[in-house]
Amino acid sequence: MTDLAPFAEATFDVKAWINASCAARGPDEPLERFLAELEMRLQLGAEEIEASLTGCSSAALRRVPFAQQEVSRLRGDVSALQATTKSLLASASSEAESAAAAAAPLAALHTARTNMEAGCSTLREASE
Repeated sequence: MTDLAPFAEATFDVKAWINASCAARGPDEPLERFLAELEMRLQLGAEEIEASLTGCSSAALRRVPFAQQEVSRLRGDVSALQATTKSLLASASSEAESAAAAAAPLAALHTARTNMEAGCSTLREASE
């Protein structure tokens, strides 16, 4: 098969490519026969490329409905995760409030104990 890389270049020159191909032919091969074979190889290459593109396009089009279903499923999963996260946040907030309410009396007792120990210490120093 013919190398198709030169065809993709922005500076591709058709005449130069044809002249280079003709210069590369064998000295015993007639020019008309060589050009006919070159044309046939190019046509076969174009048909192979077309078949490949058609197959890839068909496969991509067949995959679109499945991709849409997957996107819809993922959106549902995201919505469910968002709802669960909001629920956990609300639960954590209420638990934090409950913990703060439960810790408030303990903090007051600790402050009272610290004050009592300081007062006791002051009384001991005064009595000595």
